[in-house]
Amino acid sequence: MQRPVQYPKPEDFIAALANPFDSEAVTKVVAPFGLSWSKAVKLDRDLAIFDLSATAFGVDFHFKDQGLVNENDGHSVGEGPNLLTSCACWGYEKGVETYGGPLWRDLRFSDTTADAIAKLGEPNRIGRYDIHRWIFPDFQLSIHWNSPDKIRVVSYWMVSE
Repeated sequence: MQRPVQYPKPEDFIAALANPFDSEAVTKVVAPFGLSWSKAVKLDRDLAIFDLSATAFGVDFHFKDQGLVNENDGHSVGEGPNLLTSCACWGYEKGVETYGGPLWRDLRFSDTTADAIAKLGEPNRIGRYDIHRWIFPDFQLSIHWNSPDKIRVVSYWMVSE
C-alpha cells in the first residue's frame, strides 16, 4: 500500500528549479516522495545528467551539473552541484501513476487545450507533437496531451540563460 503524501504546492516546484539537489528548496519537493540522491539514474555515460523518478506518485525530477547548465560561469562539468532543471507531473501515461497533487493555476489532467489556454493565456510556442509551452518570468511550463482531453504530462522548467 502506498503511504500518504503531503504533495508539494506548484510554487514549491517552481522555487526549487535551478537549485542544487541538497538545497532546502529541492528537499521540499523530493522528500515527500521518499527520494534520495542514491536513487538518481545517470542518463548519459559522458554527461552529468540525472533522472530521479517516483513513478508510484507520478513525478520525475531532472538534474544537470552546473557546468552544463551555466556554461560560462567558470564551473567545469563534474564539479557540481547538480541543479534541478525540470519537474514532470504525469497525467495519462501508461505505466506511471497519475500525479495526485495540485498543478499550476488549477490545471487538471482532463483539461483540453482550450481549458489550458483559458487558465494560462496563449502559449508562447507550440512545438513538435503539439507540446504547448508557456514562458513566465521565473520558469517555463509545458503541456503534452495524449488526446484532446487527456494531458500526458505537465512539466515545470528552469529558465535558460
